[in-house]
Amino acid sequence: MFLKKIYILLLFISFIFPPLKAWNTDSLQISLLTVMPRSNEVYTVYGHTALRIYDPTQNRDTVFNYGMFNFNEPNFLFRFLKGETDYSLGVESYDNFLYGYYRGNSTVIEQILDISPQGKNDLLQMLSINLMPENLIYRYNFLFDNCTTRIRDIIEKYSGGELIYPEQTQKYTFRELIHSCTNPYPWMTFGIDLLIGSGADSLVNLRQTFFLPLHFKEALDESYVNNSPIVISSEEVLKSSSDSSSELKFWDSPLKVGFFIFAIYLLIAFLGYIKRRKQKGAFGLLFLIAGLAGILIGFMTLFSYHPCTSSNWNLLWLHPFHLIAFIGYFFKKSYRIISWYHVVNLVLLSVLLIGWYWIPQGLNTANIPYILCLGLASGYWLYRTKQIRNGYTG
Repeated sequence: MFLKKIYILLLFISFIFPPLKAWNTDSLQISLLTVMPRSNEVYTVYGHTALRIYDPTQNRDTVFNYGMFNFNEPNFLFRFLKGETDYSLGVESYDNFLYGYYRGNSTVIEQILDISPQGKNDLLQMLSINLMPENLIYRYNFLFDNCTTRIRDIIEKYSGGELIYPEQTQKYTFRELIHSCTNPYPWMTFGIDLLIGSGADSLVNLRQTFFLPLHFKEALDESYVNNSPIVISSEEVLKSSSDSSSELKFWDSPLKVGFFIFAIYLLIAFLGYIKRRKQKGAFGLLFLIAGLAGILIGFMTLFSYHPCTSSNWNLLWLHPFHLIAFIGYFFKKSYRIISWYHVVNLVLLSVLLIGWYWIPQGLNTANIPYILCLGLASGYWLYRTKQIRNGYTG
């Protein structure tokens, strides 16, 4: 269905825009459009990249971008988590492109590129091939094959010479680069840090940082082809009308919320100690949530094609086996077996906290209060089990 919609769109485009081979490469202007990060949606915090092809002599102005996707595709969320999301090449007029981002209150920067006439001609031929229905779709990869890296590869190939990037002055990891976009949104950072593993903590070279539109844009400003700057001029063609930044509230911080929850569980454990109750509802819910979260992390680690999701040390504290503890609250005869589970859980959580700074993965410090909640729950279970063995069954 999605392919059919794209094909219909291309038929419509063919009536609006002339064939690419009819463009006049002598007057053609090719530029990179960078949409600055914004907070409208989860996927907009990283920004966006598109390619503008403008012929002032023939009044043709078109934007090409590799960021089209369809939320309504069957099983979209499952396919996205598994890393099987398909994106496609999209085409629209420059005016429509700007209007869409004007409505989204975005800032757009244009960099006009110095590309030879032959490079322009070859680029147009490549785009005409990519616009064929059988070539529109590609398998999206956030770090290595996305809307920015595709255009990076195009500019490198058709710039008319070797594209020389500036010398890399600062080393980054993938996690640090992702954080540079998500830090204003702590819960997003928290969730991403749970899902990506130790592979995200390896240092990357300059070219690998270009999965982020802003990094590619800034590098092009200092890049050369045939001893000449690749960027002829740069202009802010659309400016956001307001400052999207705002002061974070208490509940915007997963660390503060986590310690608040931990304080609640301390109170629950204290009341349980005073009244000699199991408190199985509160602690059972905790292990249920942790087990379900562990299923998601385990799935991403074992079955997802997303890069950097394997070797995830978060599985030491968030794993599917917490469901064993949840089930244990409802089967009295399994107390002895479940108790051993809680002993092992306490050991794992203790090892994780003691070895926090030696673990080869950038763990989010907001994990700590939630880890303490699980440790408290296991400790309280062992305390209650000891009471039961001493003859109290209340």
